[in-house]
Amino acid sequence: MLRHNTIDKIKKKISTTFRRLRLGKRLKHQYICHPHFGFIRNKNDYTITWDNQIIAHVGKVSSLKDKFSASSFIIATGPSLNTVDLTKAKHFDTISLNCAIRRFSENNLIPTHCLIVDHRVFENHWDCVRESILSGSYCYFSYVGLSRICEREPDLLKRDNIFLIENIRRKFGIERLPFDQFRLKYSHNPDIFIDHSLKNIGGNVGFSTSADEGFFSGKTVATWAVQLAYYLGYRKQFIVGMDLGGTGKSHFYNNGNNRPPDFMKDYEPFIRVSFEQALRASKQLEFSIYNLSEQSSLPHEIIPKISYDEALSIAKNDPKAPL
Repeated sequence: MLRHNTIDKIKKKISTTFRRLRLGKRLKHQYICHPHFGFIRNKNDYTITWDNQIIAHVGKVSSLKDKFSASSFIIATGPSLNTVDLTKAKHFDTISLNCAIRRFSENNLIPTHCLIVDHRVFENHWDCVRESILSGSYCYFSYVGLSRICEREPDLLKRDNIFLIENIRRKFGIERLPFDQFRLKYSHNPDIFIDHSLKNIGGNVGFSTSADEGFFSGKTVATWAVQLAYYLGYRKQFIVGMDLGGTGKSHFYNNGNNRPPDFMKDYEPFIRVSFEQALRASKQLEFSIYNLSEQSSLPHEIIPKISYDEALSIAKNDPKAPL
């Protein structure tokens, strides 16, 4: 048995090596996907395949452009979320990020949208993925996430509330452009806000108003969320639980074993700069983003900090607020 296991590991390693050689460096972003996973780009949706067999169809985010309005509460997963009464925002549209769905469930609430792009959530917190889909909310997943769903529970993809959300520089089946070409392509595109002085990190930081082009990762799901929220039509965005390490802890659900967040290494070169571009976009396009986490590492000068009660008051007084 031990010998067979060793042989299987060697075969898998050889197969992985050949696959990576076949994909090449410009499709390096697909290495993490299962080799059986694939999809076909159609006019109105995507066909998901597994070992060349059709599994399901998922939607395009572009079909939801400007379908929503008024205010949205973006619910992140920082420890400060434990101090927030989500039921106070139950009459407003909400966007659950990664495992924030757990807080919704605790309060018998259903978010309007669920956004999960971190592959670690698909690998380590399957309950959050499953619960998000079964909630009936609009669910936005990366292609890596769709690959993991195909592996674990493909029948979930047959539901009609799942949409593919794409990274602007890392799309499935499309070779990644060298940054100089990437910068040239978007240098005069009014839908894209980037800092042209950046080179090594430039493909990750920015603000996109086009789902067809894709969104910037910014190394945190919150940067995806503000781009998606604008695209969906929300002109007032209130981010809850975006501590970004300001509390010295990682997530609201880690209880006593709450270690310092590992993503803080990405704050200065990626997260901060992405929100600077979000600020630039908000001024030019006349929409608002507020940070409701008092201890957030992101300074007030980039994204204004207000209290949860202040946010609720602004949302209630929005002319487009629900009655």
